[in-house]
This record gives sequence, C-alpha cells and structure tokens, in this order.
Amino acid sequence: MGPHQRPQPRQGAGCSYGPSPGPHPPSTERSSRRPCERHCDAGRLGAPVQCFTKHDCEADIMTEDARSPMSCGQCGKPAVGQVGSVFLCVDCYYRLTVAQTLQLRNAAIGANAAAQDMDFVSGLRNFTPRMQVPDLPPAPFTLNNIRVDGSTVGAINTGEISTIDVSITVLQQAGNKDVSEALKNLTQVILDAADIPSATKSQTLDQVAYLSEQAAAAAKDRKPGMIKAACAALTQVATTTTTLTTAWNAAAPILRGFFGV
Repeated sequence: MGPHQRPQPRQGAGCSYGPSPGPHPPSTERSSRRPCERHCDAGRLGAPVQCFTKHDCEADIMTEDARSPMSCGQCGKPAVGQVGSVFLCVDCYYRLTVAQTLQLRNAAIGANAAAQDMDFVSGLRNFTPRMQVPDLPPAPFTLNNIRVDGSTVGAINTGEISTIDVSITVLQQAGNKDVSEALKNLTQVILDAADIPSATKSQTLDQVAYLSEQAAAAAKDRKPGMIKAACAALTQVATTTTTLTTAWNAAAPILRGFFGV
C-alpha cells in the first residue's frame, strides 16, 4: 500500500456499512488504529479527536500532532465548558449566566406581583407564597497589572486593588514608568506576604491606593499634606515585617521624589 493510499475498512468492523457485530477486543497497537471511515474525518485531518458516534469504530485514539484546546464559539478564546452544542469560555459563560439570571429574576418578580394581586382580591394578606428573587452573579474581578490569588480575594478590599491597578495603567500611559513599577511591586509584595495580618494588609493597601490615586491625578489636584501622612503611615507599618521593609525602602524614594515630599 502506497504512502498516500487510503486504507479500506475491515469487513465486519464497527462503523462499516453494516451493523457492528460487537465491541472490538483491546489492541496493543494504538498508533495503528484507523479512523471511523463512515462517521468522522479524524484520521484524514490528522486531528486528535475521538469518534463520538457511539459506534465501535477504531478512532478512539488519534495522533498528538494537531492537539489544540476547544475554542469558544462566541469569541474564539479557549473554552472551559459546553452549553448544548456550543463551547464557551469563562467570560461568555458568565454573560450567559447573567442573562439566564435576569430572565429568572423577571419571572420571579412577575409571579410575586401576581400573587400580591390575588391576595388583594381575596382579602387574604400574604397568603400566597412568594418566590425568592435571585441576585445577579458578581462581576468578574479582572486586573491588568496585579496578580491576586483566589485565597486572598476574601481578605482584601477588591475596590482598592482595582483603584491601584487602574492608576498604574494611567501612570504607564503617561510615561511615569518608575512610579508605576514602584506601586506595582509594592502592592504585589503586600498581597503575597504571608507574615502580614489581614487587617494590617487591608489598611496598608488603603494607603497605597490613596498614593496611586494622587500619583495619577493632575499636579494641581494633589494634596501634599495627605500624601505625607500616607507615606508616614506606610513607613511605620513597614517596620513590622522584613518583607514589607524591603519593598517600602525600594519604593519610598521613588514616590517621595515624584510627589516632592
């Protein structure tokens, strides 16, 4: 058989043009298995897919050459799940969940309104059971410059982290790379430090968030007195842990020089 000659299906094999006589015995030569000639193009395309036709074909194991993750049917990002016949990524699945929750909320609100009308007509106050209106799923927590572990999210103020992240982006776009890197590194050290109590970590991030806002603001809108107080508070907190001391000693000269305090 030539290198480009297409192999012919075995007589009596599953996925041939007749009913399968039964499951094939296990084979030790997995790389020599041929594709399902009738139901899929796995072998001809060189794709590492399985034959999902529920027939006893030989396409259960394919080559590894063209292995690639499934893509989202909406935006093309890597998919993490499937809804019906459509693969979805995290963002698109979140949007679908929000849309479904909105539909359920509208249905629950309408049912509760109808129940209230029936109770008013019958004179039986709060007699008809009410449906619980579901809350909308929380918005995804997306950052461009800072990395936050899942275990840290519940122990910090995500609003302050978002403020710092946005300010870093503004500073980068304005050409203040040294200041943006100093704030980024300081914030990351605070988030990753395991020797800082949660309460102290949250208060420290509040100070960093304020400095980042002041750095991103116009010079005429800055408040030097408040900036000095924030720097002093960070200096005091930095003495409690070695990790934070090193990070603040590296960031403080850059920030003080930028603010002129």
